[in-house]
Amino acid sequence: MKTFISTFIFLLALSANAFATYVAVLETVADEKAKDSVSLSDRQYLTNVLREQAVKELPATQNYTIMTRDNINAMLPPGIVLEECEGSCLAETGRNISADYICQARVGNFGGTLTLTAELYETAGNKLIASFNGRGANVVELLALIEQKSPDFFRSAREMTESAAKESGIVETTSADTAKPVAEEVKPEEKPLVEKAADEPKAEPVANVGESVPTNVAVQESSGVAHWVFFSIGGAVAVTGGVLAYLGNKKAKDAAEKGGDYIHDLEHNRDRAESGQTMRGIGLVVLAVGVAGMGISFAF
Repeated sequence: MKTFISTFIFLLALSANAFATYVAVLETVADEKAKDSVSLSDRQYLTNVLREQAVKELPATQNYTIMTRDNINAMLPPGIVLEECEGSCLAETGRNISADYICQARVGNFGGTLTLTAELYETAGNKLIASFNGRGANVVELLALIEQKSPDFFRSAREMTESAAKESGIVETTSADTAKPVAEEVKPEEKPLVEKAADEPKAEPVANVGESVPTNVAVQESSGVAHWVFFSIGGAVAVTGGVLAYLGNKKAKDAAEKGGDYIHDLEHNRDRAESGQTMRGIGLVVLAVGVAGMGISFAF
């Protein structure tokens, strides 16, 4: 029993970490009135700092992948002008480059003062999940604004990812939460049996209920068979889902990193990335069904 539980916990943890969440930080853009005050090199540095903050709040150890500038440029569809892309256009661009979350900062001018607006979108649902605004007399003050506001900004993506994982039953704390009830379940069963044997040495009570023993044994054996049937089927389904999620994620990641020098290469790799994401989603659903089946087995 303990061996099966340990195997289940290991497979669940492996499957939960078999996919990564991709985050794209697009280049900071500037409105026409602000371009003269904030050079291209300044905007690139603001982007670098914003991407650095994303790495800190969404680390690779928690299965986040912050896409590089080269990967994003290689996957961008032809004809996309980032200065003209806002709102739903950003979310669509994120889907085109196989990103789960996408963000961009925009520098503007208001009353002779520089302004900065940053938005973070969840691409699958086309949702704006975080944003911040601020003003500054120069680019240095805009940099300070990014350093101050971006931690909470990117934390919103982590909270949404964790919330989605909990709803699907796939969380990093699953192993700890599952192991604790197992340890507590063994003690109450063993201890009363020992005490009962010591306190009641007489055989008379056993003789009085002897006729019902075969029935109880049959029920227990039937429940045991049902338990292992559900557990085995659920385990097989969970493993299948985990494998699908892993392969889909690998396919999407390879396509995103490969890019291409020609339009047909970009389109081909973009299609492969989208196909990989779809496979990953199906795998997660199958994994959740398998985990649910294994949970049902403990009811028998």
